[in-house]
Amino acid sequence: MDLLLHLLEKNEIDIYNIPIALITDKYLDYLHTIQLLNLDVVGDFLVMAATLMQIKAKMLLPQLNFAEDEVLDEEDPRLELAYKLIEYKKIKEASLNLQALEVQQFKIYTRSGGEFADLKVVSDHDPLKNLSIRDLMDAFKTVLDSLETKPIAAVPKADVSIRQRMAEILDLLTVEKKTLFKTVFQRFKTKLALITCFLAVLELIRSHKINAFQDALFGEITLIICDNDGTGELH
Repeated sequence: MDLLLHLLEKNEIDIYNIPIALITDKYLDYLHTIQLLNLDVVGDFLVMAATLMQIKAKMLLPQLNFAEDEVLDEEDPRLELAYKLIEYKKIKEASLNLQALEVQQFKIYTRSGGEFADLKVVSDHDPLKNLSIRDLMDAFKTVLDSLETKPIAAVPKADVSIRQRMAEILDLLTVEKKTLFKTVFQRFKTKLALITCFLAVLELIRSHKINAFQDALFGEITLIICDNDGTGELH
């Protein structure tokens, strides 16, 4: 549901008037990218994919002609999905509001007397500032789509591990301090190498070794190395 809502918002589509053929194609395309990464969560997306295909099939069926005095009980097959999306969007927005309140609450301390010997300031550092994992997946899919298919001239060299790729990315960012997300992938010419590099980026973000920023909605994503305390800012 979260992926579907993301696709609707990114393409500025009205929830009540979903172009089901278009959004189904985009969803399946996204699902294909997830399958390439061999993630364990693929199964979670298959039910929604089947639902979209079912709605698409219903809308492709020929419409029956009814007389003016006959009542058509069949409603738009997209409506049930639209209602679920609206409810999910409300829950998601409420969740984000609660998270914001939690961050603010962590910054408030009361004093009943004595010293603050055990006081620990909770950091509100977010390695994906203004971003979501969907944005990273979108950027990676763009990189995959730009990969040119070329005949293999010789036996390809064995691809390096994710850990080795992580070290290479850290070395790059140690020198450059920051770089565009797509720049990290430029020297790789195989799909496997791109996938390994993307998983390395995700692991570096998860372990708070690099941050990812986006200055504008759906704009270029920038990677930056973290400071010793796990934070990093653009300069």
